[in-house]
Amino acid sequence: MKNMKIWFSAVLILTVTFQINVSKAAEAEDRWSAIKSAFLNEKDVLEGEGVIQLDAPDRAYDSALVPITITSTLPQDEERYISKVHLIVDMNPAPLAGTFTFAPETKWTSFETRIRVNEYTNVRAIAELNSGDLHMDTAYVKAAGGCSAPAMSDMDAALQRLGRMKMSLLGEPALGHSTTVQVMVSHPNNSGMQFDQISRHYIPAHFVHKMGISYDGDEIVHIDTNFSLSENPSIRFSFVPDKYAELSAYAIDSKDNRFEHSWSLDPVAQWPKCQIRLLSFFRQRPLRIRNILKSRAPEPLPACLFSL
Repeated sequence: MKNMKIWFSAVLILTVTFQINVSKAAEAEDRWSAIKSAFLNEKDVLEGEGVIQLDAPDRAYDSALVPITITSTLPQDEERYISKVHLIVDMNPAPLAGTFTFAPETKWTSFETRIRVNEYTNVRAIAELNSGDLHMDTAYVKAAGGCSAPAMSDMDAALQRLGRMKMSLLGEPALGHSTTVQVMVSHPNNSGMQFDQISRHYIPAHFVHKMGISYDGDEIVHIDTNFSLSENPSIRFSFVPDKYAELSAYAIDSKDNRFEHSWSLDPVAQWPKCQIRLLSFFRQRPLRIRNILKSRAPEPLPACLFSL
């Protein structure tokens, strides 16, 4: 009799679990259908293999800072390239976390950002080709509470540095070769769902909704986003510069504050005057002499001495 009760209990638990899973699967499918209708105009979405790849953690360490890497596996050229990437977090209050638009000449290969995840969800990277075709890769991320998680830093301190921008360059830029840049803007990116334990009120929504990055005056990346990107929105991407110029970025938030900054990618601009004089001397020498100097230098010489 006791074994029979245990058996019936196990069957009941399995039945309830199955029904819950079926219900969640149906809810997820309904959610995806609604997202397609709202943001993709019900267009057919094809498999992403050979076009785009999404990498995300199976289980996020911090639901408010989930790292995302999106890679173009398509050999992009002037005739066929990825013009936009739509980043969707199905179960977030604002599911379209961002639309990333790239200029054709960017020749981007991958980009990274960080998102908030409010509950267990599918995360989707949808590549929109210049032909209008859509290709998708999906990852399931186990995380919860990212949109209501309190800010990592003191709010007063965060507002003091509001809009400050930082650019990081991975290695020395080389003309005609892929160069990786990271741009970050200091902003709490409040979702309106965070609760202030001191005032006992919800913190009003205040987030970056637009970002743009230009090189030599031409916009190479444009981002339409919302609070589904993490606090201090950041993007790391690669592009191929054809000349040394100025990289500039701007961000606009939901209160219409505009922040902007620029940085020179010309290595010479960062040099002391004595090194600039050396560069001028070096460039005036014939190529044969330059190669001799290069071979006898005690340390490797900067690539810019030979690229111009």
